[in-house]
Amino acid sequence: MFRDLRAGTKFLILCLVSLALTSVATYALLVEKQIAINFARSELVGSKYLALLRPIYVTVLKKRAGEALAGLPNASARDSLDSLSRARSESASTLHIDRDVNSLAAALLSFNTNNNVSLATDDVYLAALKYLRDLAARIGDDSKLTLDPALETYHVQNIVVTRLPSALEDIGKTQLLTRPPTGANDFVEQKARFIALDSLLRANMDGIIDDLRIAQRGIPDGTLEKIVEPALTALATKTTAYLDSLRAFVDSGAEKTQAGLPYADTVNSALDAWAATQQQLDQLLKQRIDDLQRQRLLNLLVIGTLGMLGLFVAFLTYRDMIVPIRQLADLANKIRETKNYRLRSNYKSRDEIGGLAASFNEMLGELEVAREREIMRQAEISRVSRLTTMGAMVASIAHEIRQPLAALVANSHAGTRWLEREEPNLEEARSALASIAQDGHRANEVITSISMMFKKNANRRVPVDTNEVVNDVLNLSRGELRSRKIALQTTLAPDLPQVPADPVQFREVLLNLIMNAAEAMSSTDESRRVLAIASMPAEDGISITVEDSGIGLDPKNAEQIFEAFFTTKPTGMGMGLAICRSIIAAHGGRLWASPGHSCGTVFHIFLPLRAGQQASALAPTS
Repeated sequence: MFRDLRAGTKFLILCLVSLALTSVATYALLVEKQIAINFARSELVGSKYLALLRPIYVTVLKKRAGEALAGLPNASARDSLDSLSRARSESASTLHIDRDVNSLAAALLSFNTNNNVSLATDDVYLAALKYLRDLAARIGDDSKLTLDPALETYHVQNIVVTRLPSALEDIGKTQLLTRPPTGANDFVEQKARFIALDSLLRANMDGIIDDLRIAQRGIPDGTLEKIVEPALTALATKTTAYLDSLRAFVDSGAEKTQAGLPYADTVNSALDAWAATQQQLDQLLKQRIDDLQRQRLLNLLVIGTLGMLGLFVAFLTYRDMIVPIRQLADLANKIRETKNYRLRSNYKSRDEIGGLAASFNEMLGELEVAREREIMRQAEISRVSRLTTMGAMVASIAHEIRQPLAALVANSHAGTRWLEREEPNLEEARSALASIAQDGHRANEVITSISMMFKKNANRRVPVDTNEVVNDVLNLSRGELRSRKIALQTTLAPDLPQVPADPVQFREVLLNLIMNAAEAMSSTDESRRVLAIASMPAEDGISITVEDSGIGLDPKNAEQIFEAFFTTKPTGMGMGLAICRSIIAAHGGRLWASPGHSCGTVFHIFLPLRAGQQASALAPTS
């Protein structure tokens, strides 16, 4: 169906499909960029919320540090909860942290509002630190910080979301180890807890340094080295010094004073490193959002430019290809309707369509000349056709009557030879005389059939058994085939339907084809002379083939041999095959020739089952 559409319609469909594909690709690109921007904005929301946890950490750590953290800003539990509530209301659509915030709020409210350290139990203190770490982890998950796809920001957020909150929690837990043990078991437990915290903090510091080095690979401008690396390195150094001091303090059985422990410096360093790293994370996320927005705008500009260029090319294509093709089609339709071969195409170009238009004009010029010649020759053709018809009728009569007359002469000579023998063979002579009578009747039938061919509305069609006619003709020609030493092979399909035909004319066609085949094998070696006759059912008819093993047929003469007065035999008249084809055509059938399977020629006859039916499309046309 698409093949039958006009060129303009096909071009329109092509443009619409291209526009649809471009629109889908553009929409997918914009959606992808918007998803990435929303992802980064969600991470910024999480980072903003994480910044609010630092003062809460200070509030919690101060509950067990006494005067050690007196230099840090002091925020009440109520102020910390208010800041959490405001941030939670702003990020309610992004973060789902209500349960974690409520748990932390309950722990904060359990602290005494007057900051009395002795009222803060160890369980509440440890629970508050745990809730802070869990809240930081939940913020990282809900804001997609922990799912960051970029190498440079993934490891930075891991430091901000996981490493530093865990470090502050472990540092805060070490503060519980500064109290003097009350017994031997308390001392052993205190030392075991220190060993565990020491291992966790040192491993955490190593992880922070590893994450920093990996993140620096994705940021070649060195911003992490200038801002984040000094703060994290200072944190690792102070944490190591604090752990060494705390080890000495614990090993001494808490006999030394804790005033010499660099606890405050370690906490301050952790908070400063957290603030610096988080600030750098925010800058990286904002820079990514700006880059994505610029890329989106650039992509839109590129797609728009390419779209305009595509529209311009489409316009040029329509003007220089579709319009000329339509003009040529309209000109061809007009010439078909008016038969005016003087019309010409005005399109001129050096492309393929211009060459087609030039060739079209040349063809119209040749058709115009041929049309004039045709008109001039009509009268001459009409006169020659009448003379040809008369000549064909005379030649047909001579050709068809010659075979029965030749049979009469042959049978009379045979009867004479049987009678001239010393002992005349009366039975064979009687058989020869009967054949003479039969040949005489056949000659009469031939003359009658030929005369019927030239009468208007002549119709002598009766149901004919084709296999029976084939056998009759073979009986007539068997002696001739035997004398020429030709082997006979017949493959006749049984139970073939009868066809409406003139039996005399059909018999003459078969006899002519068999005699031609016998003559074609005259120059073939005697051991290879084979005549094959076959009959078979065909679509809406029957098919008969006559195949010889002669020298074969020149393909360029495959149709010319059926023309009147054309012959390949030195003594032929050139009328036999022409008459045979006219007889078969009068029966609604077809007669054609083709090369044999290995050598020789095959003549094909197709006869329809119903009178007036045209030949099957299986037969080749001339």
